[in-house]
Amino acid sequence: MLIAATKLFDIAARSLFVLLVLYALPVRSTGQFGLALTLIGFFTFLSGFERYADLQRRMVGTTALQTDRLIVSTLRFYALNYMVGLPVLLALLVLWVQLPLMLALLCGLIAVGEHLSNEVYRIALIAPRHRPVLFAVLAKNIVTLTGVAALLWARPAAFDIDTVLAAWAATSLVGLLAIVVGFTRTWAFASFADAGGAGLRQQVQYRASRTHFMIGLVALGALQADRLVVGALLTLEQSGLYFRHIFLASFAYQVFNVASYNRVAPRIYEHAHAHQPEQASAVIRRELKRLVPAATLVAALFYAIGHSGLGTLKALQSINPNYLALLTLGFLVRAFADFNALLLNAVYAEREVFLSQFAALALAIGFNIALTHLYGIGGTVLTLVIGSAAYAFISRTRVRRNPLLNPRETP
Repeated sequence: MLIAATKLFDIAARSLFVLLVLYALPVRSTGQFGLALTLIGFFTFLSGFERYADLQRRMVGTTALQTDRLIVSTLRFYALNYMVGLPVLLALLVLWVQLPLMLALLCGLIAVGEHLSNEVYRIALIAPRHRPVLFAVLAKNIVTLTGVAALLWARPAAFDIDTVLAAWAATSLVGLLAIVVGFTRTWAFASFADAGGAGLRQQVQYRASRTHFMIGLVALGALQADRLVVGALLTLEQSGLYFRHIFLASFAYQVFNVASYNRVAPRIYEHAHAHQPEQASAVIRRELKRLVPAATLVAALFYAIGHSGLGTLKALQSINPNYLALLTLGFLVRAFADFNALLLNAVYAEREVFLSQFAALALAIGFNIALTHLYGIGGTVLTLVIGSAAYAFISRTRVRRNPLLNPRETP
């Protein structure tokens, strides 16, 4: 519970920082910042290669020393991926996002910090003695938010993307040092010489995580392909307007993942392993009874802000309440689909999840390119709803046809 609460505060601090920057920067810089964030997100995913899933499985039932050797082996795996991925990330930031080389280098440092911060949370879930490192990550994000807010308050006229990235890179560097110091203070090794010995070669780790990586890649594409399409087809100014909407709406989806999905997942797995599909579905139905009113309230709140006196503020004038309502609807439908995938994963039907996500992603990308080209931001927003609805429909169909989830169905 403490780890989940800490992660929620961490998400809140980071999301508030991102939203503050997106609405405080000029719209063109907002486009650059949002696109840079998207590329950093893909970098962290590709660098991680979804190793955490196999790592967590291997760590169950091991001694503290064996656990930490597995972690060190995985960190070496990440280091190799950084060597391959960072040059590609820097090239995209310079050539596509149009950032100067120095700012691109700062983004590279930020990207490594963001990736390791995410992995710290996953490690703390299975090895709670490393929890202090998670607190260091939370402190880093709070300092980043506070520092950037102070800069905006003190010198609003001088607040630009250079200042933001410099401040974020500085706190990321301090955060990385804190992670290193915190981990070395909580690990089970007597000395650095004992840190090796897990016996996991790079090829073994790639092979063990290959399926998880493919599933995760499709899932990431479903959630973020729209941002790449916007960055490719629209101007930086138009992209900036879209990023202001999508990041605001996606904050609610992040809260759902931590507060709802991750919270009920263990119970779903328990019921599935006990061959109790009805009880598993009942848990999800109860969760949806809370989620649907909450999402509706969020959509209404967005609409009210857009049509109240607050809408006259300069930072809020670019908000389109209709876009936010549609995006909130899209993420709500995506939550339905995620619960379907959770049921399928619980009965080891990962292939069904992958096929559902792949089919929905292919459909969404086709609509995204066409509708964005024809209708701009409005077309992209509508695409998110279409893609989420397709994923929900396909995954629900596969749930109904699965004999383990519906005993009346024959294989």
